[in-house]
Amino acid sequence: MGFSELDIKIQAALISAVTSLFIFGVGWIIKVIYENYSLNYKLQKEYKFEQKKLIKEEIVKTKVPLLNAVEDFNYRMFNFNKNIDKNYHNISEEKWFSTNQYYLNSFIYRILVLIHYCIKTEKDVLSMDSTVADKDDIEFLLYVKTFKNIFCEFNLLTELGYNQDDDSNHFYRNELKGYSAWVEDDEKVIEFEAFACKLKSGYKDLSRVIEYLTKIENNSNDKSLNVLYCAHLLSISFLNKFGHSYQKTEKDKMLALNADYKEKIKIKTGFLEFLADSKLKKEILKEFKVALKI
Repeated sequence: MGFSELDIKIQAALISAVTSLFIFGVGWIIKVIYENYSLNYKLQKEYKFEQKKLIKEEIVKTKVPLLNAVEDFNYRMFNFNKNIDKNYHNISEEKWFSTNQYYLNSFIYRILVLIHYCIKTEKDVLSMDSTVADKDDIEFLLYVKTFKNIFCEFNLLTELGYNQDDDSNHFYRNELKGYSAWVEDDEKVIEFEAFACKLKSGYKDLSRVIEYLTKIENNSNDKSLNVLYCAHLLSISFLNKFGHSYQKTEKDKMLALNADYKEKIKIKTGFLEFLADSKLKKEILKEFKVALKI
């Protein structure tokens, strides 16, 4: 007997039963898919929230000390630009400690403290997923990485005839990390006075850093000086973006610095390529388009 030959009531009952089973089956499948999707979505959302929270917590631990370190470096660079012709930094090895070389020692200290906090900040967030961090936190970490790398990038100096085989004007990354340990004791940054005493008793181990500064000449083609100029621009941009109001550089100073560095910086192409690789070119050019115009 075919379906069409069945009693109309039986046909209706069978159709109703099949329809119910179909709706139930489809509903169950949709429910499973929805619950799995909702669970995955919820887990992803919770994961991203937790990672963002952890990254912010770690950044906060070193943010203020890092800002202060960058501020100290920034002030020193403004002073260095004014007084480079007085050769406070340009001291031969035999005279490194014959007198109180505060200017040289404090210059070394400020650079190493800056590098130390950059390395520490990067290390603190290393185990976290920074790809899901908020935009400002990602940018903060980009600056941190760029500060650390700027003293290690030999390609910056290609325009001045520098090549990878020469290591007199750049540092290797692990080497710089070791030098930055000079300002640390028991996981804390030591005061300048303690650093100066430590330097006197073991300065030969830090001779590469000392020579990096003492051999700088008041010449716009000086390689280390050009790197310091570029690091100065980076420090100002960082402070203007993340610093306190008193750490930001005033508009008149920005105009003067743009004009000054336009003439002084001879590694503009290398620096711009370095910034592009560091994902900070757009940010730096917002404030230093004149200084870096090729």
